[in-house]
Amino acid sequence: MSIMWNYVNKREATVNAIKDYYGMHFIIDTYHDDLKQARSKIIGLSSPRFNPTPSSSSKQNQTERRLVSGIMEANKLNERYHSAKAYLDWFEPAWQELSDDERWILTTFYLDKQTQTGAVLTIQERFCIERTSAYNKKNRALDHLTLLLYGGH
Repeated sequence: MSIMWNYVNKREATVNAIKDYYGMHFIIDTYHDDLKQARSKIIGLSSPRFNPTPSSSSKQNQTERRLVSGIMEANKLNERYHSAKAYLDWFEPAWQELSDDERWILTTFYLDKQTQTGAVLTIQERFCIERTSAYNKKNRALDHLTLLLYGGH
């Protein structure tokens, strides 16, 4: 392992990885539709435009511009898809290794659209515990996921 791993804030990296979870699933779920839409832009024919003035050779061909734009968009979509797949191949096994309660706590705290205070209250209510214990449960779950993802804190 490289020395640089000693200087990476693995807890913060784990939190950021959790926050990306739904986004990566969204990229994978919408990939085929987005790619189909990008390809349809490439294939479509444009209507001829009649212009009484001759076009100069310095102007780009509209069809060529559309093809290049469509190919570049498809390449970006492919790149995003492969990054999302790599993320899920790395993150999903560790996420599944957590207990159901740990996953629920981390989802409530980092993925649900609520404030930190609201998340703590939700955790308190579910487990009938006080605020400090709720934070401790969250920290233990986060430490466990960090250990699974990076091999240490």
